[in-house]
Amino acid sequence: MTRPRPLQRRTAGFTLLELLVVLGVAAIAVAVVGGGAQAYLERARYQAAVRDVTSQLKHARAVSIDKGEPVVVTYQPQLHRLSAGDVTLVELPPALEVRWQRVEGAPGVGASGVEPIFVFSPDGFARGGQLAVMRSGRGVQFGVNWLLGTVESAAVTGGA
Repeated sequence: MTRPRPLQRRTAGFTLLELLVVLGVAAIAVAVVGGGAQAYLERARYQAAVRDVTSQLKHARAVSIDKGEPVVVTYQPQLHRLSAGDVTLVELPPALEVRWQRVEGAPGVGASGVEPIFVFSPDGFARGGQLAVMRSGRGVQFGVNWLLGTVESAAVTGGA
């Protein structure tokens, strides 16, 4: 004769302790990965800004030659905006440090909040100051070769 077995109760699911351990591990993972993701996004924004400035300065030179009239590239520090006339070339992220030296004798000097940085002539020449886009004390400085009219860039550190 067999003895009747007591009913065994099977529980499905997780215990409270298991859930708390999983949530703790997830919180640690988010904290570690979250900081790295933020740094990655800042670096990506900086690299995109440098690429945009480079391409838009070259585009401004090409427009000057094509249209046969000078193009003045200006910087508006309060808006973090690089413009050519009424056209916005690049909106720079506010987190980036921007240093500039304006070109002397350019149209628009003295206009409130507008700093002329480069002037591209229709004959291919250019004159200009300098524009540096920096992140964490390092960055890229842009200038123009007055004779060739080309846009030049060089690495720069915070002390430059």
